[in-house]
Amino acid sequence: MLDHQTVLLYFAILVCTAGGFAPSIEAPPATSAPPTPTTVDAALLPAILGHYNATVTVHAGETATLACHVVRLNDNAVSWVRRQGGEYHILTVGFSTYHNDNRYTLRFEHPNNWKLQIRSAQKRDEGQYECQVSTHPPTIMPVYLRVTVPDISIRDPRGTPVPAAYYRVDSTVGLQCVVKPAPPTRPVIWARAGAPIVTQPDRGIRVSTTPLGTGVSSWLHIARASLSDTANYTCTAGDDVTAVVAVTVLDGESSAAMQHSTSDEGTSSSPHTSPLATITIIATLTTLLSRT
Repeated sequence: MLDHQTVLLYFAILVCTAGGFAPSIEAPPATSAPPTPTTVDAALLPAILGHYNATVTVHAGETATLACHVVRLNDNAVSWVRRQGGEYHILTVGFSTYHNDNRYTLRFEHPNNWKLQIRSAQKRDEGQYECQVSTHPPTIMPVYLRVTVPDISIRDPRGTPVPAAYYRVDSTVGLQCVVKPAPPTRPVIWARAGAPIVTQPDRGIRVSTTPLGTGVSSWLHIARASLSDTANYTCTAGDDVTAVVAVTVLDGESSAAMQHSTSDEGTSSSPHTSPLATITIIATLTTLLSRT
């Protein structure tokens, strides 16, 4: 056996032959430092200005404008979405429109107003809309659109709504159109078979419109009615605000059965709806139609 000194001698020879002790193993230096957590300044993020959850009210037939002022938009996009129950319907993204109804359009107003416009607003357009900015999470401003539809009716000189009116030849046709509430930007228009009616003194036609409380009253007078004045007459105060009355001018024996009353202005006539008059009118109309 080798003694202790001999073992130490062999170990020294091996170390020298191998070139010394092996170096210690260390982890390689990091090539990059870990990212330093940063806090985004809220003053630099996109924001929507204006009253949160605003309500816009328009009359039927008018153009509804929903405003959305966005500052510091940067690379984000502005969208308009309509919410119906639990469903969302995209209307616009940026300057593009994604709706098959061409009444919906995006109008950008410098410097930051992304306006959604709805032409000829109808009652079915009423509901909640949202302006959204594509941040994470999205920045949202809801807007509620309310569409009011005025009540409209055509009345006889006694103030009674009538779907049909009968006059004798040479009498004065007097019809009143009442609209409540009055659309602020839509005038009341009378029309005969679709053609607008205006005051024509030489033909004895007069149209007069005056305020009536929160509404408006418009009178149509036709002096010395003739058979040719028989037609459907309409009164409109917007695309969806229309009333119709069928006017019939009678001649001959049927006139004797017609009883007339004078209007408040003392120039118009309207029939009483007695059973005898009704039977006579029907018989006369049947005779006139059989001759045509």
